[in-house]
Amino acid sequence: MLNPTNDRLDYGAVLAPPAGYSLDFAVGTTYSLDLDALVGACLSLGLSEETDSELLNNPICLLEALRATGDRVALFCESGQIHMPNKPTALYVLLEKVVFSVCPPKKKGVAAYPSFHPKMWLLRFVNPEGEYLYRFVVLSRNLTFDRSWDVTYYMDGTQSEEPSEKNEPLADFLSYLVRQLPKDANGKEKAKMIRGMAEELDHVKFVPAEKAFDDFEFLPTGVQGRDGNEYDIRESDLFKDTYQELMIMSPFLTGSVIKDFNDRNTVTGLQWDRMMLITRENSLENLKPEDCSNFELYVMKDAVVDGESAISDDSPETQQQDIHAKVYMTRKWSSSSLYLGSLNASHNAVSGNVEFMLRLKAKKRYLNLEQLTSSMFGKDEENPFQQVTLENAIVDDAEDPTNAMNQLVKELTRKKPSAEVIEADNNFSIHLSIGEFHTKGYEVYVKPLLSNRGQSLAEDMTFSNLGLLQLSEFYAITVSSEEATVERVVLIPTANLPEGREKSVVNSIISDKNSFYRYVAFLLGDDVLLGALEGTPLNGLSQGGSLSHEQMVEPALYEKMLKTAAQDPEKFKGIDYLVKTISEDGVIPEDFKQLYETFKKAVKLP
Repeated sequence: MLNPTNDRLDYGAVLAPPAGYSLDFAVGTTYSLDLDALVGACLSLGLSEETDSELLNNPICLLEALRATGDRVALFCESGQIHMPNKPTALYVLLEKVVFSVCPPKKKGVAAYPSFHPKMWLLRFVNPEGEYLYRFVVLSRNLTFDRSWDVTYYMDGTQSEEPSEKNEPLADFLSYLVRQLPKDANGKEKAKMIRGMAEELDHVKFVPAEKAFDDFEFLPTGVQGRDGNEYDIRESDLFKDTYQELMIMSPFLTGSVIKDFNDRNTVTGLQWDRMMLITRENSLENLKPEDCSNFELYVMKDAVVDGESAISDDSPETQQQDIHAKVYMTRKWSSSSLYLGSLNASHNAVSGNVEFMLRLKAKKRYLNLEQLTSSMFGKDEENPFQQVTLENAIVDDAEDPTNAMNQLVKELTRKKPSAEVIEADNNFSIHLSIGEFHTKGYEVYVKPLLSNRGQSLAEDMTFSNLGLLQLSEFYAITVSSEEATVERVVLIPTANLPEGREKSVVNSIISDKNSFYRYVAFLLGDDVLLGALEGTPLNGLSQGGSLSHEQMVEPALYEKMLKTAAQDPEKFKGIDYLVKTISEDGVIPEDFKQLYETFKKAVKLP
């Protein structure tokens, strides 16, 4: 358990439908988001492909993944925490119906803005018989390409005739997400789907797959329950009970939170057997000796932190890796608990943020600190951690200049900016309204994400001479000073967006007969056809033979369509989408159009 060498989970594999099932609907949450990582997640959800698959470089495959998941995925993130992509693409237009940003309001007693910080997925898969399989996933990992060490756990559930109250906190969390959705058509449709899942949870039975865990508990915090009261992690056993063993793994710390654990047993007199804190070395500067006097302190070895390879083969940059997992293990007498999820041992996390944790319960013989540390640390030469003290820990006293910049972006998004598209003679402009905003001496630059036409932040801005594929609800914000620069993408509600944008995206990718055939062949899962379309000989004839390329492909394609109509007619929905969306003349072969109408009637598509 939690062995960094053996106990590995692939994010994409966790999201992919089990054999015999397909995705019906998925709702996920993350603090920060990389749009390309979300595209990879859609590959897993819609096509059961790995998130680092080579298909990420294939625009036809990406188009199909986004088409297949656009109406079936809702992903919520912290407003202002979408990373700037290296190479923005018009395909991001298809993500607008998937991504929703959340702006938690300020709370009394919390100086900074609270964060929307949970990382979880609730997935509903369906098989051909119409039977549902539910999967709950809890993570400490954001939906980004960050290489820090994180923790993930998932468990599956099935429909049950017996009602259960165990899922009520999860259902209440889904209800909170519904309240964050916009009131437009897409938001209303997603709200309907999420509400349906929340209602179904009353009759879903989740079962941990491991024999070690005999029970579980969902622990959201910072959201309102159906009784009108707010879920508060401070009222849970993790913060109320006393323990004999405790391990905290948290990258970020507040001294008062650690001190509360450190002194917990003082009143009752219960003796600690062992307490352990695993964190980032820089975070130890937040602790005083009296905050952690009972703890053994561990950090990741420098060789592990600095040993990460370049971000890509084409990039000279390196990215450090460090602890990002949030894990709490407690034991009292013969009962143990493992808490997994998004909660740092910090004041903001405990007292202000929206978070989500899962508690797994076990007996001491299956879960105790000796077993857990033995698994995590391994043999001496393999141990990625080293024990330190506050005195010998090496910390960087320099304040990160980007912290204030990120706070500025939060303030900007909470001004609730709005935008409107204005069309004149097939040319478009965007009028963006921010309102009065103090930039605090920083240079702030704004532009539509898919355009290079940017300008300095003002109360009202107009971006002119934009093409249809440059219109989006994603906007790039750059905050800079002499010391640093922060680039973020924000979602801004934009009125009067032309309805033809998605069609233009499709036509920009499926622009000729060959790409059309490749898309259809990909939908039908025919590798032979795909090979032929790439120039591989088909049926013994090359492109230079007596038959044309199109003549070679069409008979095989029609044969495959016949088999698909009989065995998997659902795939024709993708073809129907393509036929209805493509508007350019000459892309869809006339013979295909005529034959497709026959197939369409056979599979009873509207």
